[in-house]
Amino acid sequence: MGGSGRTVAARRPRDAALVVVLLAVAAGACSRSPAVVGIDDTLGPPAAGGQVTFAAEQEPTGWNNATATDASLATGLLVDNVYPSAFVQTPELELVMNEDLLVSAEQVSDQPQVVEYRIRDDATWSDGTPITAADFAYAWRQQNGSDPATDVASTLGYDRIASVEGSEEDKVVTVTFAQPYGEWRSLFAQLLAAHVMEALPGGWNDGLDGANLPPFSGGPFALADYVPGESVRLVRNQAWWGEPPLLDAVVVRFGIEAGALPQAMANGEIDVASPSPQIDLVRRFAELAPEITSLTDFGLSYEHLDLNVDNPFLAMPEVREAIALGLDRSALVEATIAQVDERAERLDNRIWLTGQPAYEAHGERYADGDVAGARRLLEEAGFVEGDGGVYHRDGEPLALRISTTGGDRLRESTQLVIVEQLADVGIDVTVDNRDGLAVFEKFFPSSGDPADRDFDLALFAWSGSPFPSDAAPLYAEGSGQNLMGYANPEVDALFAEALAETDSDARDALYNRIDEVLWDDLPTIPLYTKPILLAARSSVASVMANPTSRGPLWNAEEWGLREG
Repeated sequence: MGGSGRTVAARRPRDAALVVVLLAVAAGACSRSPAVVGIDDTLGPPAAGGQVTFAAEQEPTGWNNATATDASLATGLLVDNVYPSAFVQTPELELVMNEDLLVSAEQVSDQPQVVEYRIRDDATWSDGTPITAADFAYAWRQQNGSDPATDVASTLGYDRIASVEGSEEDKVVTVTFAQPYGEWRSLFAQLLAAHVMEALPGGWNDGLDGANLPPFSGGPFALADYVPGESVRLVRNQAWWGEPPLLDAVVVRFGIEAGALPQAMANGEIDVASPSPQIDLVRRFAELAPEITSLTDFGLSYEHLDLNVDNPFLAMPEVREAIALGLDRSALVEATIAQVDERAERLDNRIWLTGQPAYEAHGERYADGDVAGARRLLEEAGFVEGDGGVYHRDGEPLALRISTTGGDRLRESTQLVIVEQLADVGIDVTVDNRDGLAVFEKFFPSSGDPADRDFDLALFAWSGSPFPSDAAPLYAEGSGQNLMGYANPEVDALFAEALAETDSDARDALYNRIDEVLWDDLPTIPLYTKPILLAARSSVASVMANPTSRGPLWNAEEWGLREG
């Protein structure tokens, strides 16, 4: 894995039940303002009290987002206001110190690298126990990879720490690194209460599984009243030392199909929702104005096409390049995602998003389709055009399957565009979907055996974090997240070099070099950045889009019901 130390669950598809993060966005990467919904000037200011109902796309399988078993966007969304983090992502795509938890966080030494955190004196767990260096040390011990029996989503960064020590009544945390780690701000996110976890039956691995809600909070909300398959409540943490939430509770509902959300909001069953964007959903929410307001904004996930190089045809560089040449990605964007948001653009980088300072477009030679060039590549590789215009080699037709989340109309439309474009090249592509998230068993088989992967072309989205090193497991040889079966020692070495680079300009150059190599090898083809869709009742104040993995609940403590 190129020395990354990242384990299998560090990256997951945005759509899957086990989902974490991929796409890299630099801290402070661009200037933008949070997009706000739910504004109605005829209503008064928000009042304290009451509850708001939020429709979650997915239900967590457990509540420890740092385990491989339960790591998911669904889990992260609900625990973000319960477990404190050293640094948090803002809607402006900045990574900032969490001032509710810390007084300061700074690197105080280069050789060795030492980072010092100062915890607020009034920061306490909901049982009155102070939040201290012991909680930081617990997070390090569980996630440093030293115990193979520990279920951990990611060891990255923690495996480079030599010690975590407390001083000044344990409110000062001194972290000394054995190896340099440029992305140290990614560490100590969603901390757990060490004194509770160490006594909890099942502990780190199993203590917060299933219906076992955390019996503690270090944020403005606590989790309560979980009914599996139905709902859970975020209620005020009465021991919270910061500005208290306006609402008494946020009720999180599970199991409402995206297509049913507009009617559910019109009926008053749901107040806030952020489903995956679909052309018909955008239209239907717009029709509910002014009672319901909605918006689309570009988030931190991107749609892509993965090529399984274990397929004998896709193992051939000429075939992968013919596919990339034959795809008119510009036309594909116009025919699909631009129908949701006309600002949509083709994506030409796997590490950085368009609009980010480090973004460089490396895929322009595969932008607009070159059917003649693609066919020429195939013929030079020994393919001969046969019946129906499909190329053959050694008697075998160049036939592939494309798989995605069945029932997602936008993805199914994207599939049809890809099928038609590659038919012009002489490649026979058939649709092979499973409904919804079930398709991910084809990509990431529960057996964990790469030989059980059952796809040729996979269409889905990766989701994002501020840390470009999170991409490493997708391409590391032997990684469980490398569903393409791709291997290139140069890529592994470049990721390892970038991981230790503390100069941001040099680091960004290394990550762009990685993307250039990936464009040469073509194990995956980026398509476009995906928008997010957010809808809210106009009487709910302060609902703001956050395109990072924190999602719309990021500022739920500021939500309130307007008097009218």
